[in-house]
Amino acid sequence: MENMQYAEELVREFLVFRGFTNTLQAFETELCTDIGKGFQVDKILDLIFSVYIPKFQAEKLVGLLSFFKQCFSSSSETVYVNTLSKLEVSILRCYIVHAVQSGRKDKVVEFFGMNGNDLLQRSNEWSSWFAIPYIKNPSLDAQFRVYFSKEWYEALRLSVRNFFSEIFNGTHIL
Repeated sequence: MENMQYAEELVREFLVFRGFTNTLQAFETELCTDIGKGFQVDKILDLIFSVYIPKFQAEKLVGLLSFFKQCFSSSSETVYVNTLSKLEVSILRCYIVHAVQSGRKDKVVEFFGMNGNDLLQRSNEWSSWFAIPYIKNPSLDAQFRVYFSKEWYEALRLSVRNFFSEIFNGTHIL
């Protein structure tokens, strides 16, 4: 808990130093409403599935996932890093599917422009995904059909919820 208070003081000091008074006020307000005084799974889920994906904020989504991977990479729990990496692939695919369903294939092309090299370096399984903005109806394509189903989306949300619940509500805190 001392570490959390120290971190909050560092944030306040930075905001004051930079003159970000409006941000400081928002920070203080959110601290007052932070019932759990820590990581809240529902807020993280909302950020991913209700803000970053629907509002096409790919850069922030990738940044958040990278932040969590960094946190776990310093820990001795490699199973968490592996699990998060698998979830990351699915979350990014969810972003792409949402963009396609919303008729925003331009966002898919933009996403691959920013992240394509990194994705291909990690795994060859991404190569077929580069074609998705050019397929007339990818939800009917055998390779992509499952990702457009409500069941897959709900299973992904549940998996992400369970993962973060285990991390934040269990004994393993970042």
